[in-house]
Amino acid sequence: MNIIEELWYGNISPCERDFKKGSKYSDLLGYIVRHEEDLQKRLNDEEKEILEKFTECTNEMYGIAEREAFARGFVLGARIIIEVMNTEIE
Repeated sequence: MNIIEELWYGNISPCERDFKKGSKYSDLLGYIVRHEEDLQKRLNDEEKEILEKFTECTNEMYGIAEREAFARGFVLGARIIIEVMNTEIE
């Protein structure tokens, strides 16, 4: 199966992210979770609702930014391939 077919059948998911335990990403994610849990314990119900809305909006914004970065990277890669294919080497 070629890469287009792999993408079509859902075998490739560009938005999935694997990370190693103990990596900087993993550590930061752990800090975020811990701080959010600590904050949740200290907030009243109204404040928790505000924090939840803030988190949802932030996650949506990050999703948009990641999607746009992926698209820009894909286009750049395609342009590089086109240029390479159109370049003659003497």
